[in-house]
Amino acid sequence: MIKFLIVAASLVVIAVANRPKTKDVNGHILIDLADVGTSCTDSYTGYAIVDGSLERCENITLIQKGGGEQERKEYEEYKCRVLRSHGEIREGKCVCKGSWKGPACNDYDRCPSVRPSLHAGSCSESGCAHEGIMAIGSKHLECICKDQWDGRHCERQACWRLTMKGQDKRYRNGKDGKCECGTHFERENCSVLKSCEKNGKLENGVCKCNDGYGGETCERKCPLGELTNTHNGDDNDEKKKDEFDD
Repeated sequence: MIKFLIVAASLVVIAVANRPKTKDVNGHILIDLADVGTSCTDSYTGYAIVDGSLERCENITLIQKGGGEQERKEYEEYKCRVLRSHGEIREGKCVCKGSWKGPACNDYDRCPSVRPSLHAGSCSESGCAHEGIMAIGSKHLECICKDQWDGRHCERQACWRLTMKGQDKRYRNGKDGKCECGTHFERENCSVLKSCEKNGKLENGVCKCNDGYGGETCERKCPLGELTNTHNGDDNDEKKKDEFDD
């Protein structure tokens, strides 16, 4: 029983260490398009597919109740900017461009139904690379990415996502989409320190940092007025890495 608990605990630690991309740069949780229902009445996401069109419930409900012309205009512009992958304003309405179709203009009419979208010139299930999932963000549609991938369409390798915050140096991007241990790490899961940055010294498997420096490998310069860097990473660290291409 004790052995089972130890193994289970180890699996939990490994599971929470990974940081798949589930939020956008503004910190908003990405909403899987597959979770969007067909009615605003019982929508728990705040969005719905209404008459074949992806809508934000708050806005479409207001307009259906008699919203003014300015509200309609602003909402159509919002839809094209945020809720459509390939939309454009035509005669005051947000419609799909050229060969694009679907509730979010994310399906390509020359692709089969099993792979209806398009990414990097090839038909795909959702328009994302590396098994990503198309989702709604606060700025635009973008992909929820698995472990080591990043970017608007999961096109960018991001091996730092295999670790907890504050451990970003354990992995680095390798060749052929693989991750490898960073300069100062080795062994399974790249969890063993073998050296430190020049601002620290390795003692008993831990980097002892000089005054004014911190981090797992003493790679960080402390904020002004602090002798030791106690910051283990925050949302701003992740935000800097998640600079999406428009």
